[in-house]
Amino acid sequence: MLRLGLRSLLFLTLSIILSSCGKIDNNPKTHPKSFKAGKDYEVISRSEITPKSAPKTQVQVIEFFSYACPACYHFEPTLDKWLATQPNYVKFERVPIVFQPSWRSLARAFYIAKMLGVEKELTPAIFKAIHVEGQDLSNPKLQEEFFMKHGVKQHEFESIASFSPGIDAQLLRSDTLMQDDKILAAPTLVIDNRYKVDPSMIGGDPARFLQVTDYLIEKVRKGDE
Repeated sequence: MLRLGLRSLLFLTLSIILSSCGKIDNNPKTHPKSFKAGKDYEVISRSEITPKSAPKTQVQVIEFFSYACPACYHFEPTLDKWLATQPNYVKFERVPIVFQPSWRSLARAFYIAKMLGVEKELTPAIFKAIHVEGQDLSNPKLQEEFFMKHGVKQHEFESIASFSPGIDAQLLRSDTLMQDDKILAAPTLVIDNRYKVDPSMIGGDPARFLQVTDYLIEKVRKGDE
């Protein structure tokens, strides 16, 4: 049982986290197609997970990420190409995470974009603005100006951004998932709420990241243990 609160736990491990965030190597290597728990991926220990699972027709993959994370920015092009090749039974979702106070504002920006239906279009632009152009999009005013610059009408942005209950509910869900799955690095991929892969396990290689993910997707789909 975790006795520390989520925020306390995250700040205690922040130095470890940030050493992982930012080390995605864009020189892929060849890796074996069989991987081992505890070495290449981690089994998430939760009481509702049973030792064996039946085959599934759909497999959920969650990317825990932040717009502020350099590793997430560098991983994005590889992830986009991978997503374009995935079969219909793979259900992908992004969940923004908060390791520092300024990241919460960026998590809000993600949910504002999602609720406006422009998240897919704006995500590459947000990453570029932060990591290439050096914009501080954690600043609410600059955030609003950014959305307007990219075609969102001011009244549309304000109607969503000011709807605190809706966004707060999404942020609470993100915090809960993050704590349940013990997310301590970004980006992390969680497959079927059973397995996770993070940068510390794949040596900064995005190709290996997704090879392990593919392996775990098929493992869940076939009901293998």
